[in-house]
Amino acid sequence: MEHIEVEDIEIVSDISEGSSNTNELIKGVRNGSLPPFVTKLYDMVSNEAMDSTISWVGDTGFVIWNEQDFIINLLPTMSKSNNFDSFVTQLNNYGFKKISWDRREYAHESFQKGKRHLLNNIKRRSKGNKSVVDKMMCEIQKLERESKELDLELSKFKEYVDNTLSDQKRIIQTMANAIKSTFDQYHHVRGAHMSKETNNNKGKGTQNLKTNELGQSSCSQSLVIEAEDEDI
Repeated sequence: MEHIEVEDIEIVSDISEGSSNTNELIKGVRNGSLPPFVTKLYDMVSNEAMDSTISWVGDTGFVIWNEQDFIINLLPTMSKSNNFDSFVTQLNNYGFKKISWDRREYAHESFQKGKRHLLNNIKRRSKGNKSVVDKMMCEIQKLERESKELDLELSKFKEYVDNTLSDQKRIIQTMANAIKSTFDQYHHVRGAHMSKETNNNKGKGTQNLKTNELGQSSCSQSLVIEAEDEDI
């Protein structure tokens, strides 16, 4: 009688994928246990209560909608560090690819919604066998970090320039107000002085007119007297 070896199969159930998947037959996972990182990530993405932070996109990808909430509340449950860059490095180590540059979206051909048994195909890559794509991804992540740091520095510099310009505007406005006040005061004093001179000139003209009139009156009286003397 021929002896047949039967490979042990571990039956794995998943109750976190939603009611629609609870009755699905999950195939056995062969060759030992799965990496905790992969299983925790799968359970997290499949948990509908976390859809506002992380959820499936299509059947082979997931997206992190709220990066800040993910880092604070979910990432610590997967690793001792809450460093998001370390999380992305882990994704790269397990062969996940970034799908969109506009958002945190990643995918793996064996990371599929409702097909937990495919997780067995996800293997961690050894450090010595990094592909060109992985190296490029690492460089891209480095450039992203540097870009964020540069954006922060530019933001601080812009704030400094804006504050400096604002101070300079206030100084210029103060100087302009002071100069205007000086000119207004000068014109006021000059106007008052000219008005005083005009009044003085008018007074002198009236006095001269009266003097002339008085002189003419005296002269007329003298002529009348002389004429009377001649008649006598």
